[in-house]
Amino acid sequence: MKLKFLWSVLAVSLINPACADTSMTQKALKPVIEYQCGQELKDSKVWKMGTYFMAEANKQHLQQKVCGCVGEHALEGVPAKTLLKATIDEETKKELTRKAIANSLKGCMGEFIN
Repeated sequence: MKLKFLWSVLAVSLINPACADTSMTQKALKPVIEYQCGQELKDSKVWKMGTYFMAEANKQHLQQKVCGCVGEHALEGVPAKTLLKATIDEETKKELTRKAIANSLKGCMGEFIN
């Protein structure tokens, strides 16, 4: 019940023209994107091969940098309406997260691996 209320308050504040900036929504979704990025990296054969000889601490550091980059850039160009819907609808959030990671992961990996 409290969670629904909080999501409603968040949605209303995002719809309010005075709070039209989508940065609040992006900040809310960034940890979700970073977490999902980490999960996808761990499942990726390319990631496993590329980090096979790395120490665990170095892998963690690289993963944090790559997923931080993904979290920063993944939602660029996403319409505010889609961002708002993602804060309310779980399926939209999953789909947006998946697409956002796919669109920015390659560029971010290249930025830190080269």
